[in-house]
Amino acid sequence: MRAVFEILPSDYNPENCSLLCELSNEGFSYCLKNEETNSFLGLAVYHFDHSKFAAGFPIALQVLFHQQEIFSKKFKKVCVAYSFPQSVLIPFSIYNREKNQTVMNMMFGDVEANEVILTDVISDQSMYNCYRLTPATLEIIKNEFPNASMSHQYSLLLKKAVTENDRMLVIFYSQKIVVDLLKEAKHVLVNTFNYTTAQDVSYILLNICQQFGVKNIHLQISGLIEENSALYKEIYKYFDDIELSGFREGYQYAQGITGLPSHYFTYIFDIDSCE
Repeated sequence: MRAVFEILPSDYNPENCSLLCELSNEGFSYCLKNEETNSFLGLAVYHFDHSKFAAGFPIALQVLFHQQEIFSKKFKKVCVAYSFPQSVLIPFSIYNREKNQTVMNMMFGDVEANEVILTDVISDQSMYNCYRLTPATLEIIKNEFPNASMSHQYSLLLKKAVTENDRMLVIFYSQKIVVDLLKEAKHVLVNTFNYTTAQDVSYILLNICQQFGVKNIHLQISGLIEENSALYKEIYKYFDDIELSGFREGYQYAQGITGLPSHYFTYIFDIDSCE
């Protein structure tokens, strides 16, 4: 794993802290939160080298855990959020646990039929979220964090308080975006889209707006995107109501974090809602 950001505290008591982690097909990220002071002490973002074979991802993850001293600590709480696109939201009324694998295979193919299927319950939305991981990846996570709370990123997004105003939340990664569209105080779309060029992103967002009949939508952006980048400028051609996610009120942040644009890491801080 290649370190993109490493902002680590020099001194902290892990027994008072939560370790909030995100595992995605692009890499691994985490932040460290002191529960007593409600402050974020540090964070790190690591990217996986996609030029290597996909089978190398669990190995790279295991090496990272062995190399970083922080993962040997005993934390008060550990939360792990999975940001993988192979996820299906199923209403309570039609859910059948015995058909989970069939549903996943229909949606995403059965090439990786040996993958482990996990399920989150999203009570407020009357839905189950079924998603799958490779056995090797899941085993490494469970071995490293045996008592962790685990959830899918979509589940956490759907559990967030809904605003009455229409808006589109877009989380940027290096090769994908995660989109959560709220219309008329409801989540109408939560999905992942791969992209290669800036034009890909504007096409995806405009296509979503057309499909769901929304105009002049408010974009709330987080993740690794620069405000002066070609990608941002391309989006601004079509969307002029853009908000870069800020630090949440009621929390404190280490100086090394506040010295960087807040929207870089808000999606990681939001893992705090993991249960």
